[in-house]
Amino acid sequence: MLTLRCWQNGGGDLKQRKKGLWRRVVWAIHHNSRAWNDIPVKVSVAGPWKNMYSIWQPFLVANIDLKSAFSVAVGDGKNTCFWLDSWVESIPLYLKFPELFNEEAVKDCLVQDRWSSSDLGLGSAGTRSELGPTAANQLQQLQLSLSNRVGYVGADCWKWRYDDSGVFNVADIKCILSSINRTRPINVFEWNNWVPKKVGIVAWRAEMEKLPTKCALASRNVPVLNQMCVLCGDYAETCDHIFVSCCFAQLIWQILAGWCRIPPIFAFGIKDLLTLHASSSGSRSKRKVIHAVILVAFWSIWKSRNDAIFRQVVPNVTRSIDEIKSLAYLWVKNRSKVVALTWEDWNRFNLDLTWEDWNRFNLDAML
Repeated sequence: MLTLRCWQNGGGDLKQRKKGLWRRVVWAIHHNSRAWNDIPVKVSVAGPWKNMYSIWQPFLVANIDLKSAFSVAVGDGKNTCFWLDSWVESIPLYLKFPELFNEEAVKDCLVQDRWSSSDLGLGSAGTRSELGPTAANQLQQLQLSLSNRVGYVGADCWKWRYDDSGVFNVADIKCILSSINRTRPINVFEWNNWVPKKVGIVAWRAEMEKLPTKCALASRNVPVLNQMCVLCGDYAETCDHIFVSCCFAQLIWQILAGWCRIPPIFAFGIKDLLTLHASSSGSRSKRKVIHAVILVAFWSIWKSRNDAIFRQVVPNVTRSIDEIKSLAYLWVKNRSKVVALTWEDWNRFNLDLTWEDWNRFNLDAML
């Protein structure tokens, strides 16, 4: 999308400010005198303009042709090329009337030089007096097309074809692209806005086995002297082991299950832990709290692992549980904006009354 934003700005300069410095630089470098593309590019010349132009081909899959995506509402005709710009139809006139264009003496002439909305005529100052039969026939067709057009008052105005307002924005392109050949992934990670993004990222990467564990580093040819888990020392360190099968993590999950008043946790994979809240009893808000606690536990376990490796801190279950409870309380209380949530209720996980009052307050506010 950054490339598309640059294309919007760069392509807009080519269309709207034909005397601008950016347009003259691109035209001088990429224009081919033997071709008349309105947006020129030389694939042999590397640089930002080539990268910006390269998105044209993939967009054709979504039926978006950036070459004809902009059209112009002609006013005074001072900023629109008669043959090279799309103003009569969706394609430039030089493509629709090639024989007549060959007879044109000034290829980059402006609309004001060739067409007048007052007499609906086609000027002949730049065309040869004697035309061949094909060119003469195309001239008649062109005059017929122009006779049905009415000029606007004011300056020429460029418009984006794929939006009714005529204004280009990246959000519309994203909406169009999202509806083309979009496949929903099998596993969709559920984010929780009651904890910081950095906390959710740890669980998100762990589910994909993308954390830099010892086994993951070794698979990338990073020299690792000892691949055993630093928390238990019994098995090789992988994401599944650290967060699921490690005795350190299992003890944390069982303590949290007792604190959150849910059945004992028996997980066979990381996904079982991340979807545990969905099958829990209670209100929607309480399930979201449980989900937040689980994400904080992921973050705390990974932090304990890093502390043990890089700071030689001995892992301690009690310290990790206290950290999970305190950090989860601060984040949930402040991010959910539940002022009535006290540390005493949180420490006993007595949230039913608190969340019922909060939900009732929100319902009264909506009414």
